[in-house]
Amino acid sequence: MKPIFALALALLILSGSVMPILSLDEVDPARDPGDVNLFQFARIRYNGYVDFLGMGSWGPPPWAHDYPRAEKNFLKILLEVTSIQTTPDSYLVLDMDDPLIMNYPILYVSEPGYWNITDEEAANLRAYLSRGGFVIFDDFRGIQEWENLTAAMRKVLPERSFQELTLDDPIFHCFYDIETLDMVPPYAVPGKPRFYGIFDEQKRLLAVANHNNDIGDYWEWADESFMPVNLSNEAFKFGVNYIIYGLTH
Repeated sequence: MKPIFALALALLILSGSVMPILSLDEVDPARDPGDVNLFQFARIRYNGYVDFLGMGSWGPPPWAHDYPRAEKNFLKILLEVTSIQTTPDSYLVLDMDDPLIMNYPILYVSEPGYWNITDEEAANLRAYLSRGGFVIFDDFRGIQEWENLTAAMRKVLPERSFQELTLDDPIFHCFYDIETLDMVPPYAVPGKPRFYGIFDEQKRLLAVANHNNDIGDYWEWADESFMPVNLSNEAFKFGVNYIIYGLTH
């Protein structure tokens, strides 16, 4: 286990400069993530709903929230505290129905409460999970968004369902020893943050869902002292554990 230290403070030192906020026109799913021999952070793009407030119709689309600042900051920390070979620019965007997702052991999905899943996406994700892939669902809140994700995953794995995770689950101790799941979300949410997972018949964790939470938001702003350092630290620890678990199970 790595010792616990000020990850977010280290990021401030590592960053050197502040990254700009991305506009919708600057979201570039076709970017080259560089060396394929390095770990690459794969974010999923999907067609999404527009809610009654117009969310999803203005600004970056829900799948792109916190992109690419979250990736860059998180990959700096991952490189600093683990032996995983990567760079801050080793990230890319893939469509959920793209067969190329099979080349990436871990997928990250932002705002799955707006995911309007297609049959092609369901089939491709089912195949991906059956081959050992791991998915992180992050940045969603409330009953409606939760029900949207659970309905989507029923199309993917009709025989499986989300179970609430507890502090005893191995994913919370595979690198950092997470001391509590009572995480403080980065903004007001309609409920307590909870962590859920889907397991296969061998009890392998296929997916983790951060409900009423948004660890990517902490990653995004960690280099600007916008968020409390201790809370950003916890978000990085969860993320590092997710990657280590996904690569070793």
